[in-house]
Amino acid sequence: MKVKKSRVFLSTALLAVLSAFSASGIAAQSVEERLTRLEQMAETRGQLQADIMFQINAIQQELQKLRGQIEQHEYQLKQLQERQRDLYSDIERRLAKLQNSGSAANDSSGSSTATTSTLPSTASNTGSSNQAGGDVHSDYQQIFAKVRNKQYDQAIADYQSFLSRYPKSQYEASVHYWLGQIYYIQNKLDLALASYQTVTKQFGNSSRAADALLKQGKVLVMQNKINEAKAIFNQVIERYDGTTEQLARNELQKLK
Repeated sequence: MKVKKSRVFLSTALLAVLSAFSASGIAAQSVEERLTRLEQMAETRGQLQADIMFQINAIQQELQKLRGQIEQHEYQLKQLQERQRDLYSDIERRLAKLQNSGSAANDSSGSSTATTSTLPSTASNTGSSNQAGGDVHSDYQQIFAKVRNKQYDQAIADYQSFLSRYPKSQYEASVHYWLGQIYYIQNKLDLALASYQTVTKQFGNSSRAADALLKQGKVLVMQNKINEAKAIFNQVIERYDGTTEQLARNELQKLK
């Protein structure tokens, strides 16, 4: 009986030891699996962060590239605007010279055929004519500089004074046109329309007439006078060609 009891005790002890080793193995395996899983998650998170950083860097580089393109376009636009202003000033200057040359030729022809005029008085008249022409051009350019600098109220007052001081000058059509442009910018539509109409009615052969007529249509659209605007745009198409005609067609297309 004692031997049997001893054997049962040993068997029980062995089972207990085996159970303890088995449990510790399972626990160790579970911890290892957890560590492996955490490492995998950390690695995945690191890859995601790396991908995000790469995308952010790519976006930043693209933004820098776009900023560079914008700055380049702005610079090119500024150059074009400066060239346009220079071209406009050169055209106005040449027109003034042609006008003055024509006036001087007429004065010279008249003085040579007149028997009552003397040489000193002829020279005096010629000199005053050239001086007046120079004043007209200089004053006009000074006012136009104020328009470029957006000094609109002062430009309006100066243009009106210019018309009084230099009636029937070579710049008269341009003055009325720019008055219309200023009023248009200031949303003084009735005054703008009247100025544009002055150009087309009194200076129909001037270089400003086509654009002044087109602008009349735009003003009428803003005043919600659609039928009148359409009639104006059709007049532009009938009278003119090139860019002005195409712009009028575009305006009509918008109104359909």
